[in-house]
Amino acid sequence: MKKIFLVTLSVLSPLLTSSAFAKAPVSANGIKYTISPLLGYETVFKATPTPHTSTRMMYGARLTAGIDVISGELEYTKGNDTENFLVAPQKIETTDEKLKLGITSKYHFNDILFASARLGGQAKKSVRIETTTGSAPVTFNDATTYDPYAGASVGAHLGPVSVSVGAVAVIHNTTDMSQNDIQQTISISIGN
Repeated sequence: MKKIFLVTLSVLSPLLTSSAFAKAPVSANGIKYTISPLLGYETVFKATPTPHTSTRMMYGARLTAGIDVISGELEYTKGNDTENFLVAPQKIETTDEKLKLGITSKYHFNDILFASARLGGQAKKSVRIETTTGSAPVTFNDATTYDPYAGASVGAHLGPVSVSVGAVAVIHNTTDMSQNDIQQTISISIGN
C-alpha cells in the first residue's frame, strides 16, 4: 500500500485544508477508494449579532470511491470558534458540523495535465452558545441546512509530485453572493 502526503494551502480563501497521510487509492474490481484526513481553516458567513464573516480552524475526512471519470465522495468536517463583541451578546461560541455528499470527475489531458470537477450537496448543523454579561449562557440548536456545492480544479503531475489549484462554492443564498462560502485551494501531493 502506497502513502500519499497531501498539503493544501488556501489562497485568500474561506477554507484552508491540509491532508496528511492520505491513503493511496486502493483498487477492487477497478474501483479506487481514497480516504483523506482534512485539517485547516474556513471562513463562514454569520448573521449574529450582525452580518459578518468569521475564520476558524476545522478538521475532518473525505472518502472517494469510483473511477477517474466519475467517483462518489463523502466528506465530514467540524469547525468551532469563539467570538467576542462589544455589544450583547458579548460572546458567541459556534460549532458547525458539515457533511458533503456528491460526485467528482477527473480528466487527464495527457501524462502531465489534469482537471477535476465536484458537484453535490452539503448538510450543516450548527450549535451556538451566546453569553451576555450578567446572564446565563443560552444555547441555540439551529435547524440543519441543506445547500448545493460545485467546484473545479486544474493541475499537473511533475514526476512523483502533483500540483493543483481549485475552488469550491457552497451556495447558501443565490440573491446575496456574499453569504456563500468559497473554497480556493492549492494542493500538492506526493506519491503515485
